[in-house]
Amino acid sequence: MLSPDLLIVGGGIIGCSAAAFAAERGVSVVLLEATELGAGASGRNSGAVQHPFDPVLSPLHQRTLEIYRDLSGTDGFTLPAVPAGLLLLTDDLDAAAARVTELRALEPALAPELLDENDLRALEPMLADGCSAIRLATGYPIPPDAATRAMAARAIRAGAEVRVGQPVVEVMDGAASLADGTRVSAANVLVAAGPWTRGLLSPDGSWPPIRATYGVTVQVGLKAAPASILEEGAVHTVNRPVDDQPDDGLITFSMVSVGGTSTVGSTFLPTAPDPAVVGQQLLAHGTRFVPALAGAAILRSRVCARPQSIDGHPYIGPVPGRECTLIAAGHGPWGISTGPATAELAIGEILDGAAIAPELQAGRGI
Repeated sequence: MLSPDLLIVGGGIIGCSAAAFAAERGVSVVLLEATELGAGASGRNSGAVQHPFDPVLSPLHQRTLEIYRDLSGTDGFTLPAVPAGLLLLTDDLDAAAARVTELRALEPALAPELLDENDLRALEPMLADGCSAIRLATGYPIPPDAATRAMAARAIRAGAEVRVGQPVVEVMDGAASLADGTRVSAANVLVAAGPWTRGLLSPDGSWPPIRATYGVTVQVGLKAAPASILEEGAVHTVNRPVDDQPDDGLITFSMVSVGGTSTVGSTFLPTAPDPAVVGQQLLAHGTRFVPALAGAAILRSRVCARPQSIDGHPYIGPVPGRECTLIAAGHGPWGISTGPATAELAIGEILDGAAIAPELQAGRGI
């Protein structure tokens, strides 16, 4: 194998974006993916690009939207011109009103709006009785793997070499060892392998503090699907630090509809579940909000591992104590909504020495 300027480990949204950005600047790039592009959360998410409700992640999200707008219309990827709207569903109108007040102060650009039961029914008639909601001006429905595949195509057009079926077993300083015994050297190595990043960088599991939280989604076809993105309460609160995660995980409700298919989630579980069993639980729980889910046939069940960091923020930049080795991982549920901007930061650090905000630096807390 060639010795590229940049070796990227991981074919998710971050790895593919980084390959595109670097190759477009004339850098020789090889990307290695163990199984398939978007094999993890980058291809098995719920299909919503939305605001992360976090001041640290918000700039990454805003820049990611700009990148997606430039990408839209290529290789099967389309970002809607305007957000579909995110409905945070609740049966506690008073609590929702208080939350609207908070959000108007914290995130006024999201135009928080309180919808009582009548307002909500007028907007989304298929929702259950007794629900009210907070409507936010965010949420762009896209097919779950569309952005990742479009970015991979962009990288290949720019000259990046994308190799699928090349599992890496360990990353050393400026090199990677593959399962077939091959060793690939590079001027720089960027590890963007989601929850598998720690095992590649530190076989003893000592760093970085990223663990897997498992998500199950099921896809169904409904005669009438909501135009808005639906979430129970405030699903964004699941992006908790590792030590603050519930021991038995969390099962809640979300629903994103695009292209005639509705994807129902969400779970945040500490161990890999049986998607068939959990999928039925998700539908049963979802009927509380969307009665039409009762008896809906499951078209597809999927499970993926999200890379949850210890503080809820990704690690970006040089790996402490390692030469020519960088990381971009740990986004929890926000990879598809912040990943391209993360990749841009990592490539900027490699090529330009651009500074990364302290709260996102790989070496924080060490």
